[in-house]
Amino acid sequence: MGGSGSPGGCCKLLRGKPSNNAPSTVGGNRKLRRSGSAINDDEGIERLLDALRIDVDRRDTIVGDMFKKGLNPGEQRRLDLGLTVSLRAPDTLFCESPDLGLDSETSLNVMEFLKGYVAKDSNRRVIVTLDRPSLFVWNLVDNVILLSKGRVVYEGPRFDMESFFAYHGKPTPKRFSPLEHYIACVSNFRSDNNAVNWESALKQWQEKVDEDEGDYLADDIETCFPSAIPEVLLISANNETTAPSWGKSWFKFLALLQRSILDALKNPGILGLRILMYTPFTLFLGLLFYNLQDDENYESVNSRAALLFYSSSFYIFMVVAVLPFLAKERLICRKEVLNGCYHPITHHFAVSVGSIPNVVILSFIITLILAGMVKLHNPVQFFLILLLALWNAESYAILLSTCVTNYILGIIILAGIFGLAMSLAGFMLVPSMFPSYLRWLYLVPFHTYVFRSFMYNEFAGTSFGEMVLKSYEIEGTNIKQDMVVLLCYSLVIHCVSVAVLLFSSRGRTKKQKDP
Repeated sequence: MGGSGSPGGCCKLLRGKPSNNAPSTVGGNRKLRRSGSAINDDEGIERLLDALRIDVDRRDTIVGDMFKKGLNPGEQRRLDLGLTVSLRAPDTLFCESPDLGLDSETSLNVMEFLKGYVAKDSNRRVIVTLDRPSLFVWNLVDNVILLSKGRVVYEGPRFDMESFFAYHGKPTPKRFSPLEHYIACVSNFRSDNNAVNWESALKQWQEKVDEDEGDYLADDIETCFPSAIPEVLLISANNETTAPSWGKSWFKFLALLQRSILDALKNPGILGLRILMYTPFTLFLGLLFYNLQDDENYESVNSRAALLFYSSSFYIFMVVAVLPFLAKERLICRKEVLNGCYHPITHHFAVSVGSIPNVVILSFIITLILAGMVKLHNPVQFFLILLLALWNAESYAILLSTCVTNYILGIIILAGIFGLAMSLAGFMLVPSMFPSYLRWLYLVPFHTYVFRSFMYNEFAGTSFGEMVLKSYEIEGTNIKQDMVVLLCYSLVIHCVSVAVLLFSSRGRTKKQKDP
């Protein structure tokens, strides 16, 4: 559900103004809206929130996520619908199980909002999938497609369903729910071949029965409990498929960048959780290698090399923790892109640049602890190398989020890539020990440049240190050159991400244009 994970207040989320708790998100930000957006003023937003039946005292409540409690599931579902229609007010709206997991009253509120949405424009239609809706919800439906075993057993107006079943000797018994009766008639507990029988019965009935025959029980509930259909005053935007405008891309980039940075600072799951993971591990390393003596012996060299390899591998590996949040942000991006708010590349650059402060903070914390407790040489250069290492890892995570929709699969793939790269970095096996046909792999992972830069930064400058570097076959390392390689490596990853976004964007555009 787009936006349900954001900590922003729901009313301010639609207005595009940051709340006191957290930033606004999703398509409500005015800087991201198209000129044809369905809502462009605060009064319209208030009317929409009234139609969504979100109480006034709940409109500044944070939406919430796994770390912070906010709106309840029903309010989140209604807010999601409000965000969807406020972006563009589409003529055709598809809703898959909008009542799933909601209580009867909330389900009715959602369906009444959808009913009010289509009531204001004859060109609009809402197509929903429902599984055993209540009679109050059922009474709001105009046309029905009833499926059983993947086959259509009824298609037509809801008012004609009773006459259809009565024609085939299955009228609704007195004091029995018509909906439950219809489902029971076509369910497999009556007959294994019932779906096929009803499919042929539908064709027979459509040929012989007058379409004007009514549903004798359809109006009973409406008579006793009239529906309260809200007024959803939204002007439909131009629904033609057009390419996103690049004229205001810079302003949209700044708006998305602001959103990304504020989310990272105020959503504890994006940055705070990673700090809580990195800090204890680094403190433990600092205690384990505390005041490590810079002696010219095997034990000291082996300990320092192991620490540097661990630093160049473990901290990079832990970047996989960001993938769940990137996946959620990608879902929000997809909704906004489909509604023409901005181009996906604009979002990609905003997220990429917005992740830089996170990387800087994490690198600074790690360097501060290790340099102070372990007495690493040249901590400033260690910080810069680690910064580029984490930035490359972050770039990989962003690339995976554009290619894989399931973040669990993304974590598995990224963990596999980083795990393989560790074995090629030159610590477990020096380059000359690689099989001749695999020696080229030594230069492929960015871990190689990180590890040998760490080693050169730590051991260069003394005759004994030069011997250590020579034993690892990295005595000719140029740190500045490797840092440039790391920077270019990240740029290549982002170029691949842009290519993926362009390919997928053109694919969606082509599908929309095809009849």
